[in-house]
Amino acid sequence: MPSFNRQTTGAEIVAEYGANAKGKTILVTGPSSGGLVAELLTTLTAASPAYLILAGRNEAKILPVIAAINKANPSIQTTFLPLDLLDNESMRKTAAQINETVDVIDVLINNAGVIAKKQFALSKDGIEALFAAKYLGHFLLTNLVAGKIFKAGGVVVNVSSMAYLLADAEMGDVNFDEGKDYHGWIAYARSKTANILFTYALAEKYGGELKALVIDPGSNQLLTNSDVDEAFLQKGFKIHVDRTKGVEVPETVLVTMEQGIATLMIAALDPTLEQKAPAFLKECNIIEPLPYAKDQDVALKLWALSEKLVDEQFT
Repeated sequence: MPSFNRQTTGAEIVAEYGANAKGKTILVTGPSSGGLVAELLTTLTAASPAYLILAGRNEAKILPVIAAINKANPSIQTTFLPLDLLDNESMRKTAAQINETVDVIDVLINNAGVIAKKQFALSKDGIEALFAAKYLGHFLLTNLVAGKIFKAGGVVVNVSSMAYLLADAEMGDVNFDEGKDYHGWIAYARSKTANILFTYALAEKYGGELKALVIDPGSNQLLTNSDVDEAFLQKGFKIHVDRTKGVEVPETVLVTMEQGIATLMIAALDPTLEQKAPAFLKECNIIEPLPYAKDQDVALKLWALSEKLVDEQFT
């Protein structure tokens, strides 16, 4: 692997590995304008993928991304599909559309641009909203379209973050005693740990059929989120200090959007990672998650819990 790091941009990754995107079909979630995946897609136009499927809830925020893609490279076929990660029925409907109309999926990028929320909320199916949107919805979608990924021998890229350090995955009460014990940062961190465990479970379940990777895109524009003010951010830092028995949170080094997409881009396009999957990437390089986030027994327990929560079993 060439030498890439925190400063690397998505355009540099496309220059190195863009040939691996040419003619491919890529399905993404969370591609709203101004977000990480939207930035990735517009950068990826230089590599001429054949078909980009943008699945998300807010069509008004996604259509400008499609317009930008079409302007940059009119040869790329694009489709918007409505997808609400807080509604299992919506995901089943969208997955059915994909399975009916798409031959293969070469790359699936599971991303939900939702940060920690101060207030407890539930999905349409009665699951804590962050766990549902950031993990469980993607568990369901990935499994429902898995056959199309198998057909391509494709890659699934899950977006996590170093916030996983704040909490283990929850195997019992995912709803915080119906909100009584809710803490936004714990909920957020649980979902991020679940993303990592899901990656390892995918490899265990389907390792011969697909490549599963998980990434941390780095920190960018965190405080511009309306729900994250300085006081709320400090509560997250306190959880880290308490959990590590006094270890201070390392200084956050913000990256640009162009740098933030680089790790996501390399996970999607670098063919040498196939032999190294499952793997966790940060700053364009493989790192080792802490043992609790890659424990195979825990990963499979989470899989079983997830099947129960979505009321469907997957091989």
